[in-house]
Amino acid sequence: MRKSRALAVAALVAAGLAVPAVPASATGDDPWHASSYTPHHGDWRAYVLAPAGHTVRPVSVLKTVARQGRVEGDPRNALKADGRSVRLVGAADRAGSPLLILDFGKEVAGRVTVRGTGTGRLHACFSESRRYLAEAPDDNDGEGKIAPGCDTANIWNGFPGVAYTEDTDSHELTLNTPDRRIRGGFRYLTLFLDGPGQVDVDAVSAEFTAAPLQPRPDAYQGHFLSSDDLLNKIWYAGAYTVQINTALADTAKSWPYTSGEQDHADTAVPYADPDQEVIYDGGKRDRIVWQGDLAVQAPVTYLTTHDVAAVDNSLSSLAAQQLPDGYMPAESQAGQHNKDELRTYGEYVTWFVNNMYEHWLYTGDRAYLDKWWPALTRTMSWLESVRAQDPQGLIAFGAVGSCGHYGYSDCGHETYVNALYARNLTQMAELATARGESGAAYADRAAAVRKAVNDQLWDENAGAYRMSREIPDAYPQDANATAVLTGVADATRAGRSLAYLRAHNWSSLGSLTVGTANASLSPFYAPLPSGFEADARLGTGDTSGLDLIKKFWGWQLAQDPGSTFWEHVQPDGTPNLKQFSSLAHGWASAPTTILTTRVLGVQPTAAGFASYAVVPHTGDLKWAEGTVPTPKGNITASWRNTGHGIRLEVTAHATGRLGIPAAGRVTLDGHVVWAGGRATAKGVTGEGGYVYVDGVAPGHHTLEAR
Repeated sequence: MRKSRALAVAALVAAGLAVPAVPASATGDDPWHASSYTPHHGDWRAYVLAPAGHTVRPVSVLKTVARQGRVEGDPRNALKADGRSVRLVGAADRAGSPLLILDFGKEVAGRVTVRGTGTGRLHACFSESRRYLAEAPDDNDGEGKIAPGCDTANIWNGFPGVAYTEDTDSHELTLNTPDRRIRGGFRYLTLFLDGPGQVDVDAVSAEFTAAPLQPRPDAYQGHFLSSDDLLNKIWYAGAYTVQINTALADTAKSWPYTSGEQDHADTAVPYADPDQEVIYDGGKRDRIVWQGDLAVQAPVTYLTTHDVAAVDNSLSSLAAQQLPDGYMPAESQAGQHNKDELRTYGEYVTWFVNNMYEHWLYTGDRAYLDKWWPALTRTMSWLESVRAQDPQGLIAFGAVGSCGHYGYSDCGHETYVNALYARNLTQMAELATARGESGAAYADRAAAVRKAVNDQLWDENAGAYRMSREIPDAYPQDANATAVLTGVADATRAGRSLAYLRAHNWSSLGSLTVGTANASLSPFYAPLPSGFEADARLGTGDTSGLDLIKKFWGWQLAQDPGSTFWEHVQPDGTPNLKQFSSLAHGWASAPTTILTTRVLGVQPTAAGFASYAVVPHTGDLKWAEGTVPTPKGNITASWRNTGHGIRLEVTAHATGRLGIPAAGRVTLDGHVVWAGGRATAKGVTGEGGYVYVDGVAPGHHTLEAR
């Protein structure tokens, strides 16, 4: 049996064909590899994608291609350091070199080491997906004949549609020595020779440089598990996406590159502690800290690894680069940029305020808030100075040269931006009060902005919010989802807005940015506003938010790299920037937070979880459980549908609110608190099909509906 397998492998290699992969696991206790899997209570660690340590290895040989060279021996010998090797014999140049393509089984990051011997010049190429693994000469606009096996991480050479002219992506390796350069995101590794010679490859490994200060990257402090296998995978893929993007602050990319400069990741993030981690937007490409990305990544971090130091360092690097007039740049730039280049993406100024508020809410770190309070107030003054230029009381960034978004460049008076600003004002009112100051002015201004949005941008006939005053006949996903999330929309408008999106924007893979193209925005799938929409739906009790999560993020998991989420998706299902796209992009990780805060139902209601709420949205799930790390200790929660109603169990170190959907009798720790449609105990209320109990004391409690 073993001999026949070896002969079959040899025949495939000789023909230059793919070698069938040996599954990493064929047992039923591995949800990522089992053909079918039923989740079991407490079995959440089976879903964790992060490695147990900081060394990772390929799990299979994707393919060998002899081309004008030769591959001698079993390619699988490269998977294990056992003294057996596979030999690569080069050709006249790299265009004819044999290719050994290895699969790590999921997205990884780091420095590769090839153990072996030989005289040839060995190169490594990296790709996040098979689609853009440039094997044929013309692939990736000609990258295949220059850097075979690479996708593109250097924007200045080979941007989609522009000819790839020189190798700025492959890494030349020294045998038995870690690569000098980091590749921040890849699944597939291609080894080739640059010219004649030969190399015997005995083993391949990579130093996993993501999350470097987490000794056990798989040792999550928070977790989520439910009866739905796909939702579980989505939660852990989001957590892993953010981990892939977490790295030391001196491993950024310096933009712009000069002509011919090799792609590299060895630049310090300005104003960040270089010995601490930061959270980049994506591991592979931009590799810099962005305000909007961090708005998604920070809550994911709080709820999974609880790597608060990485969030602190990222936020500090952004806050410290504030311009004198209060403008807050969108990203923590590395490299040479003039101040005009920093004045783009006005939308991201609002995200700075939100990120500081979320930090306060999840950590309760008063010293951190006090340190950056002056920066916050200057930011708000700048935003208000922009709004003051409009007699009708709405922000538009065109007049101040700060147009630009997560995905488009409309400069008008938009619902999206103004909804974010209204939320900022509400957040600042709360922060000011926490500091012992009056928040009344912020609260009054928030009410004025909300009214202006509703008066000017709500279309009663369409039942949706317009993109902007300047483009009144488009009703985008971001406008309507954020109007609901930020409280701009009342209950009636919220329901109609979400119904509009369902009717006009939902398509084969998820919810599009717009139903039809307009002057500023084309239809595509954007994970950032799709996260807003899923959150808004569940937050209003609309469990179709779970359908959206499973549809869009589940589809991404079925594609390469099968472990992390994408930057953008075109309507045809391809990445937005082809070979240059980031397929491990942090702003796409929102479901991890949503599943914890909406489905498990755990949210902070006061800074640092001084108080909390557990109010699950159960949908058609049978059960869910999880742990939420907090400064006061972990909150553990679980609920299950008993067939008679929901049974919720919570353990916490603070006073909180518990709520469950219920129509009949409800008990708290065995005592009846609701019966006959009314409360039978203090602190108990009913609204919208839920029964709530406020002031639940620290400890373990069970709330059950029958």
